[in-house]
Amino acid sequence: MKSLDRINQEALILFAEKGYYGTSLSMIANAVGIRKSSIYAHYNSKDELFIAVVQFVAGLYKAKLEQFFAVLKEVDHPVEHQLYHVLRWYMQLWVDKKNATKFWRRIGLFPPEHLENEIKRISAETVAQSFHKELADIFRKGVENGELRNVPSEKLVALFQILIDGILTAILLNDYQETTELIQDGWHHFWSGIKAADIRQTNTGEIKNV
Repeated sequence: MKSLDRINQEALILFAEKGYYGTSLSMIANAVGIRKSSIYAHYNSKDELFIAVVQFVAGLYKAKLEQFFAVLKEVDHPVEHQLYHVLRWYMQLWVDKKNATKFWRRIGLFPPEHLENEIKRISAETVAQSFHKELADIFRKGVENGELRNVPSEKLVALFQILIDGILTAILLNDYQETTELIQDGWHHFWSGIKAADIRQTNTGEIKNV
């Protein structure tokens, strides 16, 4: 592994665990096994390194999102199945990328103040815009074909984001297996609140108008 990649990897782990203020360049250098001065061959400051890690994680998630939704669009499943699939995939993605997950959640809740605007810009231009656009398209389809209540798609996107944020927080605080039931329960109540009044689900999962 190249020196730059090792620096970025160890920086991600330390920033995720200790945050921006709790991590020093000396700690990162020690974790990599290099001198602190060697970091300056790649980055001018801790701020520059931190933003590079933000951009890396944002790019990683954007690529995963684009790949997932490209596959999802190939099959014309009912909106309920699409949304539930999005929820389960999104949760598994964050579980699989544990260090990136901790880092992303930490900077979302407790960003270093002097870098907050830059972090929000990167997030909005990569993860948030891509994810919310794809969700909005699914919700609009559901409203148009009668599967969902006639609610503006942006409100449904916001509600879905609240659902996944809440469940993700529980996953980070507890063992994943212990939150599987929470995912199912959360989804059940969410879907019950947004589905059209004349939609019911059969025992086989098929959606029917009644």
